[in-house]
Amino acid sequence: MSGFILHFYKAQTLHATLYHLHHAKVQDPLLEINVGTEPEPRPLFVSQLLSPELAAEIIGLLYEYKDCFAWDYHEMPGLPRSLVEHELKIREGFRPFQQSPRQFSTEVQLKVKEEIERLLKAGFIRTARYVEWLANIVPVLKKTGALRVCTDYRNLNLATPKDEYPMPMSDFLVDGAAKHELLSFMDGHAGYNQIFIAEEDVHKTAFKCPGAIGTYEWVVMPFGLKNAGATYQRAMNLIFHDLIGRTVEVYIDDVVVKSPSKADHVGHLRQAFNRMRAHGLKMNPKKCAFGVTAGNFLGFLVHQ
Repeated sequence: MSGFILHFYKAQTLHATLYHLHHAKVQDPLLEINVGTEPEPRPLFVSQLLSPELAAEIIGLLYEYKDCFAWDYHEMPGLPRSLVEHELKIREGFRPFQQSPRQFSTEVQLKVKEEIERLLKAGFIRTARYVEWLANIVPVLKKTGALRVCTDYRNLNLATPKDEYPMPMSDFLVDGAAKHELLSFMDGHAGYNQIFIAEEDVHKTAFKCPGAIGTYEWVVMPFGLKNAGATYQRAMNLIFHDLIGRTVEVYIDDVVVKSPSKADHVGHLRQAFNRMRAHGLKMNPKKCAFGVTAGNFLGFLVHQ
C-alpha cells in the first residue's frame, strides 16, 4: 500500500501546487481514499499538499482506525450509558401535552416512511403505545434530496429546565486551533443520535407520523431537544478531557486535531482515535479532512 501511495502522490503534487498558486488559500484540495473495498467503498479525505511520506503515514493510520467512522446508521453502537445519558426532567406545574395532527402530501409521507424504516433498523426509535407526551414530525429536506425526520418538541422543551453546563466559547476555540502547521477536521456522525435517552424518559419523546405510518419514540437523543447540546458537550469533554486545549479542540460534534509541527500530527491523531475507539464514538467520513493546512472550524477559516 505505501509504495502505491508514494507513487500516486508524486503524480498529484504538481497539480495541487498549481491549484494553490491560482486560488485563495481557503481549504486544501482533498484526495479521496477508499479504506473499504470496491463493492463496498468507504471513502475518507486527506490533503493533497502532504509530502508523500507523511501522506502514507496518515492514510495508513486511517486504515488502522477505520472503525472510528460510520458510513451508515447501523454502524453506530452509541456511547456507553455509563458515560452519558440524556435526561428529560419536567418542571413542576407542567402536564403532558399532545399536539394536534398535521397533514402531509403523499410524496412526503412516502419519504417519511423510508426514513422511519431506516431509523427502526438502526435501533434509533421504537414503536410507542399509550403515550402521554406526543409531538408531530417536521420533515426537512437536505441538499442531497434525502429527508430528515425532525420532531416538534416545543411543548416538551417548555416544560424542561435548562441544563446550565458551561459551553465553550467559539472564539477561544478558533484561536486555539489557529497557528498550527497541520490540522485534521472531524464531525460526529449524526452526533446526537450516538447518545441514549435515559430509559425512564424515552416515553416523553413520542411522536406521530402521518397516515398509517404510526407512533414512535426515540431511544437515542434526537435533534430538537432542549439541552441536547449541553449533554453532547459534556460527553465530549469526558472523552477528550486531557487532550482538549493541547492537541484537540471540541465544540459539540465539531472536532479538530491540531499540531504545531507536522511531524507530531500522526501521533496526535492516534491519541484522538484511541479515545474514540475506547468509547465507541463515530465520525462522519463525509465531513472529515485529514492533514490539511487550512479549513473551516465553527464558520471561521483556520490556518497557520
